[in-house]
Amino acid sequence: MDQKKTIRPFSMKDKIGYTLGDLGCCFTEQYRAMYLSIFYTLILQVNPFHVGILLLITKIWDAVNDPIIGAMVDSRKATKGGKFIPWIRAFSFPMAVLCVLGFVNVGNINYGLRLAYMFVTYVLYEALYTCVNVPFGTLSSVMTDDVSQRTALSRYRSLGGTIFMTVMVMIGPLFLYVDNKPVAGRFLMLACICAMLGLLCLQITCVWCKERVEVPERPQGEKLNYLHVLKEISHNKALLGVMFFSLTGMIGASVVNGLNTYLYKDFFGNVKIQAVSGMLSVLYAVLSFAITQPLANKFGKKEWCCMGAGFAAIVFGILFFFPVHNPVAFIVINGICYLGASGMQVLIWAMVNDAIDYHELQTGERNEGIVYSTYSFFRKLASAISGSLSSFVLGAIGYNVTAGAVQTAGVVNAIWKSYTGVYFLGYGIAVAILFFVYPLTKQKTAEMLTELKARRAAKESK
Repeated sequence: MDQKKTIRPFSMKDKIGYTLGDLGCCFTEQYRAMYLSIFYTLILQVNPFHVGILLLITKIWDAVNDPIIGAMVDSRKATKGGKFIPWIRAFSFPMAVLCVLGFVNVGNINYGLRLAYMFVTYVLYEALYTCVNVPFGTLSSVMTDDVSQRTALSRYRSLGGTIFMTVMVMIGPLFLYVDNKPVAGRFLMLACICAMLGLLCLQITCVWCKERVEVPERPQGEKLNYLHVLKEISHNKALLGVMFFSLTGMIGASVVNGLNTYLYKDFFGNVKIQAVSGMLSVLYAVLSFAITQPLANKFGKKEWCCMGAGFAAIVFGILFFFPVHNPVAFIVINGICYLGASGMQVLIWAMVNDAIDYHELQTGERNEGIVYSTYSFFRKLASAISGSLSSFVLGAIGYNVTAGAVQTAGVVNAIWKSYTGVYFLGYGIAVAILFFVYPLTKQKTAEMLTELKARRAAKESK
């Protein structure tokens, strides 16, 4: 306890450190999410259906091992360096190496060996990413127990991903393509840059972020009853709501992101126009960061997510029937919808922390690692489904992966229908789940935190 008292108070340094941590994770994970399937199909020229099956199998396994890693994190005793930070420090380097290996051009080897190489590098990377991301996600729950500071951490965490996506959407299309065609060596070069920057950011996180909330140690000899905890989690309506909300919303967003390059490359006819979207997204990202916390404070996290994402879903439902052929007009409309839907990305981590508190309220135990990793399982499951779906969609509409191929008018129109339709369904269903399942309104969240503080104070006074 004395050691905890010597830790400096929560400050801007923690917020920036946590932002850099999310940025570090995004440098590898989101770069892969944006460009690995494109690399597989357009550079390695692997059948989109085979890419979809590969992503589905590897991501499902990756999702399954998330709770296992979470249990390992929970069972590990805190050291002088903390309970979660040592995991981030140790596994961030091999994770960076595996990110680079995933973009090695093996297009000249046997097709079966090509698939085997993709499978091995994918599985190894995702296992190492889990060993970094689960402790990182859980870290915010022990940095502070103040609700406003946790909301701030969630905002700043989302800022890391926003910074990456903004920069990558601008740089990626301009750097990775020459004459509207992908260049293999540039994919590998950008992977190396992302891996090194990601490693640097995560190491800074390990220094700047501090663990302050005392996590009770399990009595000596008492083992974690993993099945019992999972049973308790199954009754946590807050966690169930945020998991299924995130699952459907992420599927919608990820499939749309997976089709993004093809939309600009084939529907609008010039992939470099996508960079314009990246430039404008800087403005939208700044606005989103500025308005989300005041809106969440006024309406509540659940309430604002439902209003903003619901608006975006309705707009794309209309666009499904009325295509926009002017890319600048589409970019503006898409950006306005981003402002509405961004609450989902900005506030989701604060809602996960609220679900951890809800678990403590129900059971008297926090079990941050397992609760967070169970949520992470559903995010990985969403990633598996969405990554496969975007590839399956391309295969189903007859997308031609031959280098330099010009798509038919039917394929081009199908890309638009797929893009807008998935957006509408993904966000629309997510909003319905959040509204009807997730119990923590603004008022109920305040009541929960007040009761938890009273319980903790009573324990300390004994």
